[in-house]
Formats: sequence, C-alpha cells, structure tokens
Amino acid sequence: MNAVRPNILWYCADQQRWDTIHALGNTHIRTNALDALVASGVAFNRAYTQSPICTPARASFLTGRYPASHHVYRNGNAYFPQHEKLVTKRLAEAGYDCALVGKLHLAAAKHHEVRTDDGYRVFHWSHHPTLTKLLGMTTKTG
Repeated sequence: MNAVRPNILWYCADQQRWDTIHALGNTHIRTNALDALVASGVAFNRAYTQSPICTPARASFLTGRYPASHHVYRNGNAYFPQHEKLVTKRLAEAGYDCALVGKLHLAAAKHHEVRTDDGYRVFHWSHHPTLTKLLGMTTKTG
C-alpha cells in the first residue's frame, strides 16, 4: 500500500505567543497569512519550551531532547554538537525535501555559523546581518 504523505510547513517565529494571532483569539490584530495557515493546518496554542533562551529552545524542538542532553545551554555557542540529529535530517532520510528560509542559529549568531548536517536541500539562511552589511557599507577604523 502506498500511503499519501502529508506536506509539512513548520513555521516558527522566536518569541511569538499563540495569542498574537487573530485566528487563535486575538481580535485586536490582523494576521491574514497566519490565519490562513491556522485554517488549513495545525496550530499549537498550548505549547511549552524546554528553555526560555532562543538557541537552546530551537535545539530542543529540532532534536526532541532537553538542553541537558544536547548541551546547548545559551545563545552564542561556539558550535552545535555534530552527533545530534535534527528532525529535518530525519525527515530528509525518510524522503522529504526539506528547505529552510530564515535563521537556524543553533550556534553563534553573530558570525557565520558552521552548518550542521541538517537535512535541508534548500537553505536560505540569515546570518543575522547588521545594517552596515545590508547596505553594503564599510566602517572606518582608526
């Protein structure tokens, strides 16, 4: 039997609470694109994080492991442990075509992060550019 596999869109915004989306109950704002995603998929309005800090939280939901297990405890880690396997790598191994647009930041966010074996075929990664880098400007020193 050849079962139809679902398409998966994993949308994650740092520090966005469920009650900042109109479709999930906030009548004071308009979030048309997010409302359309909620209407056609699954939205979590009662989710909990393993860490209040961004990088360890991302490492936890992408590995399914606690910070004490993956050893990512803070933002700005020098590296992401190579032995950790991301859910996106597992999906790619199962035949999914994975893509990332935005940031991953499982290690240092100020500089170009060394990419882990993440399973993404398409990778449009933001290295947290500064305004100077965005405008193509150079800074004078001395």
